[in-house]
Amino acid sequence: MVSITLKGREIPLIYTTYEMKQIQEEIAPIGRTISMIAGANPDDPEDENFPTSAKRLEALAKAVRIMGNAALEEAGETADLTDKKILRWMRPDEVMMTANACIEAMNEGMTSEIPKEKKEGPVDVTLEEIEKKKEAVS
Repeated sequence: MVSITLKGREIPLIYTTYEMKQIQEEIAPIGRTISMIAGANPDDPEDENFPTSAKRLEALAKAVRIMGNAALEEAGETADLTDKKILRWMRPDEVMMTANACIEAMNEGMTSEIPKEKKEGPVDVTLEEIEKKKEAVS
């Protein structure tokens, strides 16, 4: 699981279909959101001011809030992140690292856990988990 540390607090990030929906409702369609988080103006690729713009920082804070609160909630912790807290805790030199972590969490969330082929006969669930862990380490 992807996580970031802001002002000494570790914030895990998860991205599921629910967070995808929230991001689209609060920020923009996913492709536009990723461009904004990465620092590119989806409306004007030549905009050199966008990487430090309020619009980009707002999108980044919302993405961290949505994915961070989801991960905190899933871990049984209080989902207490706000856009203001995130922007207060994030130093200007952490913007790019935070953006990369958000995109990495989104990519991680897009990977499928559904097997592509259904195996015939009995399934050893324990063995499958061991094989998954081996693949993850490789």
